[in-house]
Amino acid sequence: MDYLWIIEIDIFCSIVLSIVLYSLCKNYDRQTRQRYYIKAIITGLVTFAAEINSALIDGKVFAAPRFVNWLMNSVYFVSSVVMGYYWLCYVEVALESNFIKQKHLVLLAKLPVVIAVIGVIASYFSGFFFYIDSSNVYRRGQFILLHTIICHAYTIITTAHAFIKSLKCKVYLKAVEYRILSMFLLFPFSIGIIQMFFPKIPTVSSGITLAFLYVYIDLQNLLISVDTLSGLNNRNQLLRYLGSRLKNNPQENRLYVFMLDVNKFKKINDVYGHIEGDSALIRCSNALKLANRDTNNFIGRYGGDEFILISDLQNDGEAELLCEKIRKALQVICIEDKVEYDLSFSFGYVSYKKEMKTIQSFIAAADQKLYEAKKARDA
Repeated sequence: MDYLWIIEIDIFCSIVLSIVLYSLCKNYDRQTRQRYYIKAIITGLVTFAAEINSALIDGKVFAAPRFVNWLMNSVYFVSSVVMGYYWLCYVEVALESNFIKQKHLVLLAKLPVVIAVIGVIASYFSGFFFYIDSSNVYRRGQFILLHTIICHAYTIITTAHAFIKSLKCKVYLKAVEYRILSMFLLFPFSIGIIQMFFPKIPTVSSGITLAFLYVYIDLQNLLISVDTLSGLNNRNQLLRYLGSRLKNNPQENRLYVFMLDVNKFKKINDVYGHIEGDSALIRCSNALKLANRDTNNFIGRYGGDEFILISDLQNDGEAELLCEKIRKALQVICIEDKVEYDLSFSFGYVSYKKEMKTIQSFIAAADQKLYEAKKARDA
């Protein structure tokens, strides 16, 4: 085996993961899910470091006692399973499941780690997972497949859970995030297949690194699509979403775009200050989320005090019912927060017509309806 190749690939993967880790730590906000992601990457780096050391010993780059070789491989076998455990925790928190809150499930999830530790100890005496031969070179044991299974069990479970949740989730941004998480297994699995046909090519670390990097980049791109104040989709995400819907040939008169803005928002800012103005926008965002929580409707902040909503409806009657639902949700929030001023929406909506050939023309039609509604309100 070309041990130099293993060392070079692992060093390169370690550098890539270290860059991702640095970026995460620089923007660390102490969220539980972020903490698990960081721990997963750290254990990944430990795994690569152990593999590098083992390759250095097996490749006779430097001499070390057999016990040291066994120790390095033991670290690799245990840390690779621990990495899977932390990834499981990260995904379950991201999926907003009750996994972390249920002690029996946490204990069950830790069972593969315990098996890995016992298997490593047994390997020293019986070559359970691996053994170090008389030439001080690592050899696979008879139960090496068990280690592979428990390593992949974590990612298989999380992939399946994330994918199922992405299909069931009605919140557009959340569904996209869950689909990203479900893609993690694709990289180590695909590269693992390559290694089955070319066993001398070291590819495991490459698959793990690509998986972490893919999830990190895609989640960062997703954050770019989120309005930081409201937590809703921003205008860029709106254009992508609506463009996709229009490309799929929507049924005429079924796809609706709503434009909403906050009545007398400038007065709220002038009288109560910009901090309270931001609070008003957050309340409006929460009202939109509350009124649409059981739907597949797309909600976004268009800019300033303007919001946008995209929904599949049967007719204008359903559109009016949705507007009323949003009004009531905002009233409930204002009562709960004891808001001293009038906080309400104006609405303008249109259904899709074939002559609306562009995104801009569709949105402009809804904006015109909003203008007419505000003009009638102020008359």
